[in-house]
Amino acid sequence: MSFADPCLILLDCQRDQVTGSNGKIDPVNQAVIDRIRELLRHARQSGWRVCHCQFQGEGSVAGRAPIDGLRPTAQEAVFKRRGLSAFSDPFFHQVLARSAGSSALLVGFSAPFSILATVFDDANRDKALTVVPEAVGALAVEPRDVAETRAMAFDLVARMAPMMSWENLTQDWSVDAPTA
Repeated sequence: MSFADPCLILLDCQRDQVTGSNGKIDPVNQAVIDRIRELLRHARQSGWRVCHCQFQGEGSVAGRAPIDGLRPTAQEAVFKRRGLSAFSDPFFHQVLARSAGSSALLVGFSAPFSILATVFDDANRDKALTVVPEAVGALAVEPRDVAETRAMAFDLVARMAPMMSWENLTQDWSVDAPTA
């Protein structure tokens, strides 16, 4: 790991954040999962700092299990929180403090809720999270489908946080495209 290596933050990469009411994963979210898996693989091989921030609300623990292929390793920090924002974990801000001077890439799920809340808190703290839209998913928020929900969330996110396209990410850090 070098000083210039980014920190990869996986927010809400949990089963209940991608499984729709029909019990299936929307194709848009499956593509997001595939991109995050590839980015996570690259980050681990390249020695990037990786951390996971998971929502720990009420209800079934089984549904909150990590998505297959996105499980944290023993060396990766895991923050469990009850609030929407990643900053609701009192130690999360330390990840960004340790990453000062390098990029902190935010990917994951719950775009209209946890991602937006985290970006909002980040803007208020003058930190530097960069969102990778193609690696962020959402469940449908009626009457919108998954794609419309993501578009609505990114309209707001783009007003508060820098974003990096998947294309720029793959060029800047030599991340491979996911194999389908």
